[in-house]
Amino acid sequence: MVHLIKKKIKGKIYLYLQETARIDGKSKRIWQRYIGPEEKIRKMTKIHLNPDFTIKHLDFGLPASLLDIATQLELVKIIDDCVPKRNQGLSIGHYILFAAFNRCIKPTSKTQMRHWFENTIFAKKFPKIDTYFDAKAYSNHFHYLTPSIIEDIETRIHQKLIKEFNVDMSLLFYDPTNFFTYINPKESQMLPRHGHSKENRSTLNLVGLALFCTNDGGIPLLHDVYPGNVQDARLFRNEILKLKKRLKKLNQDPRDLCLVFDKGNLSDTIFSEIDGMKVNFVASIRPSTQKDLHNLTAQDFTLEKLPNLKKVGVLEYKRELYGKTRRLIVVYNPKRSKWQGNNLICKLNKKIEEVNDFFAQRLNVKKWRNSEAIKLKIDTIIKTKQYFQWINYFVSGSEGKISYSISLNQSALQSHLATLGKSFIFSNHPKLSAIDLVWLYRQQYTVERAFKYIKSPNLIQIRPMFHRNDDSVRGHLFVCVIGLLLLTLLARKVNRQFPEFSLPTIVNILSEIGISLIKFSGSSKIIRKLDKFSADAAKLCDYLGLNA
Repeated sequence: MVHLIKKKIKGKIYLYLQETARIDGKSKRIWQRYIGPEEKIRKMTKIHLNPDFTIKHLDFGLPASLLDIATQLELVKIIDDCVPKRNQGLSIGHYILFAAFNRCIKPTSKTQMRHWFENTIFAKKFPKIDTYFDAKAYSNHFHYLTPSIIEDIETRIHQKLIKEFNVDMSLLFYDPTNFFTYINPKESQMLPRHGHSKENRSTLNLVGLALFCTNDGGIPLLHDVYPGNVQDARLFRNEILKLKKRLKKLNQDPRDLCLVFDKGNLSDTIFSEIDGMKVNFVASIRPSTQKDLHNLTAQDFTLEKLPNLKKVGVLEYKRELYGKTRRLIVVYNPKRSKWQGNNLICKLNKKIEEVNDFFAQRLNVKKWRNSEAIKLKIDTIIKTKQYFQWINYFVSGSEGKISYSISLNQSALQSHLATLGKSFIFSNHPKLSAIDLVWLYRQQYTVERAFKYIKSPNLIQIRPMFHRNDDSVRGHLFVCVIGLLLLTLLARKVNRQFPEFSLPTIVNILSEIGISLIKFSGSSKIIRKLDKFSADAAKLCDYLGLNA
């Protein structure tokens, strides 16, 4: 007979299986097998007698990490508090949250949202969605997101970033961009418009997006969606006014802020607003406005190291710019000078080669027997006025016996090459050194990188955009910006411990982490087990506290 017995050893109870039988009228033990401590056995779910089981795999690492960020941000509550909608089905906050998660994890069309949602850990973290959850649902809800509502939401988020995440708001980067669409808008729709495409797709309708991003983590604080035919400098005045309004709502002093932007946004109107706000700024300026400094050569500069150990030369001047005396910084970059020089020489040699190729079989044939016709043709090939400073050519001989020579004017060219590699920035910042201002302006890549993430086919993927009216376009871009917000906050958190991981790297590593739900036949218990993943994924899993 097989039965379970207990043995108490040093105060602890251990379990054994043993079989006994009657031999010669006495009960004797046939065999005994050790099972384990009673306390451990109690914690085990159960011994499965039926080995049949099913496994469901869910995305876990990235979804769980983003959900933690959104929960800490109280994103759903912020949106729902700002958007007036009666209590019916999913709230606006949940619709935006799920769409933003989708942009960050695996961008799909809104039609595929439910299928994607049910194959992530979100399906286990949120109640089952019984209401409609598709493209039509989003089209019906995007009209709630008016520009004023979006501004209220972003203001609340801004407050939360200061209080909960301690984001440094003292340095902001601004830049606008646009992206092409395949929308053929009705006359009543104002956003998709023909304009200057920054992706060289000007035959298509464009939609513009402007961003203010923090230096601390590249977090988007304020965004604006605008028609694709609006010029950058004209737009910037409106964006400055919105920033001014935001700072007032948050009781922040503009004098504590430094704003960085590029030369495409400059205008007299902008600087009247900036000077009125007394905000510090660093901006680039077109070299054509400072022609008297073009002849500065590399010998005029002393090279200094930037924080990234690259060397540049700087010279500072005081100049009257946009109605006030500003600090003008001339920056010499040796690498840029070398690149510009090589590029110019390559272009000049290509022009010479074009001339020689053209006349290789044509010289003194038909109309090319005339010296004036040959000179005119060479001028047409060289074309660019500046190039005539560095290319010498001579045409000689009588009708039908014409010869020519063409070569680089080395002395003039070398003199010009010595002046290359310069750029110009200006500022009203009273304290920072010239080299610090150069470094500050170089951080402008922060907002440019944000646009790269938004347009990336592997991250937020703003395109393709299957929307046809302004409300839906504005709602879709708001979702993309919220997705960028969550990703940058996640990257900022990870970079405190692992500064070597870029945002795309973090996304790729966390995407490795999946979870399997195992269910045995005859049992209602579900075993949750993390899939096997790389060492980097294990480090992030441990740091972010991702547990099955």
